[in-house]
Order: sequence, then structure tokens, then C-alpha cells
Amino acid sequence: MDYQEFYEKFMTHFEKEDKENSVNTVMQIVSGREIDIIDLYTKILTPALYSIAGDNLEQKITISQEHIRTSIIRTIIECCYPYVVVERNLNYTIKKENRKKVIILCPEDEYHEIGPRMVEDFFTLNHYEPIFLGGNTPREDLMTLIEEIKPEYIAVSVANYYNIVTAKKMVEKMKAQLSYTPKVIVGGYAIRKKKESKNELGVDYILDTFEDIQALAREDYGDVFS
Repeated sequence: MDYQEFYEKFMTHFEKEDKENSVNTVMQIVSGREIDIIDLYTKILTPALYSIAGDNLEQKITISQEHIRTSIIRTIIECCYPYVVVERNLNYTIKKENRKKVIILCPEDEYHEIGPRMVEDFFTLNHYEPIFLGGNTPREDLMTLIEEIKPEYIAVSVANYYNIVTAKKMVEKMKAQLSYTPKVIVGGYAIRKKKESKNELGVDYILDTFEDIQALAREDYGDVFS
């Protein structure tokens, strides 16, 4: 497939906020197995997101337009979930009870949740059991949930630079108050651009790509991923 040609076709609908044609255009090639989920997310949907609010934004759009376009991408991702599960099970399966759990969230005041929603599917493809909490997760509610679920990992996504400090405080509180010690992952636009170290952030992993998550799965599941 010519990804650039397809991206341009998709963008003609997307930039008009034409939800029906945007979704249909993507789902036709997904259902026809012309593109896999990883390429769809990384080569089509992520660049589309950056066209809304990335470093190279050439044309200002209104907040309302941003919300409409974000909603279109969210709909596409949700429509893709059955295909995510199919792709996960193509070559091998890990029983549900043996999958490691990961809670995926954004810290308080962080509302950019499309990126971490894609990450949820990346974890699913790598045989984790992800629990996606979305944006602006209150710290107190989070502590209660973690104690109930006891996930092996907590993944924190930060898109806004100003929320890095909030994320650090959240991690510090988790480590101080939880009855056990889950491993903490951070990622997201702000983390990637800021380039702080694991020690500076007080976390166990900085994961930025599907390949990063796949490498973690190899650590966790061993020969299954070799």
C-alpha cells in the first residue's frame, strides 16, 4: 500500500470534519486487510493527530474543530478493536489469566487521551491486559483502583509539558502509599520532547513506540515472543 497516498485521501475527508467518509475510508482498508493496526495508528492516525496540534501546524483551527477531529479519530480506534483482537491471536495466544495487567492513564489536568488510547491497543496486541482510565485521572480514585486490581504495570501518558510535574508527584505518591510496588511506565509527546531520564522522572521505563512495548513483552513472556 502507498501509505502517503492513502493518508492524503483520508485527510481530504478529515480536514472537512466529514466523520462518515473519514471512518468509512479507514474501515474499508482495515476490513480488507490492506493495512494492519500498527501501520494504521503510526502512519495514518498519529500524523493526522499532529496535523491538529503538532509542532508543524501550519493553519490554526478552532477548539471546536479540534474536538470534532479528535472525536473522528476516537471513533476509528473504537471501530478497530475487533481487528486488534484478531491480530493479537494470529500467531499465538496467552491465556487471559496469564496476561500481565497494565493500567493506562493521564495525570490530573491532562486531557489528551487519544495517544494513550492507541497505546492500550498496542499493549493488547502484545498480550497484556490493559485497563484504560482516560484523561484527568484523580489521584485518590487511582490509588483505590490500583489496590483492587493489583496491576503489574502503571503507564502514565503526558502530552502537555506543564503536566510532567503533576505526573512526577503522582508517581511519588503511588510509591509512598501503595501496599506493593508496581512498575511505572511513562510516555507521551511531552516526555519524548523533554527527554528526561528514568531517574529524573522516578519511573522504571520510558516507552515511546509499539516496538518499545514489544520489547517489554519479550522480557515478560520470554520465548513466546522470540
